[in-house]
Amino acid sequence: MTADDFVSFSAGQECGVRTAACLVRLAALELVDGSRWWNRRRHRLMASALVACAEEMELTADEGASGAAPGPPRREVRALHVRAS
Repeated sequence: MTADDFVSFSAGQECGVRTAACLVRLAALELVDGSRWWNRRRHRLMASALVACAEEMELTADEGASGAAPGPPRREVRALHVRAS
């Protein structure tokens, strides 16, 4: 495997991780958007866990892009903004 092959493979992996993170965020939004009033709190908790997972995936992709050694995962959960129905 040449150096160019490795760089191309690494870039493809990072692109795949970013795409997966976007899909996870979309799933979180759809989970909260489609929830009824009686299970909205539970769906928000699940959605915040999905968003935290997406942020960790993006952080891993960023560290891979910069060439830094991966550190411990960051645990910061931001509130998911939901429109009132």
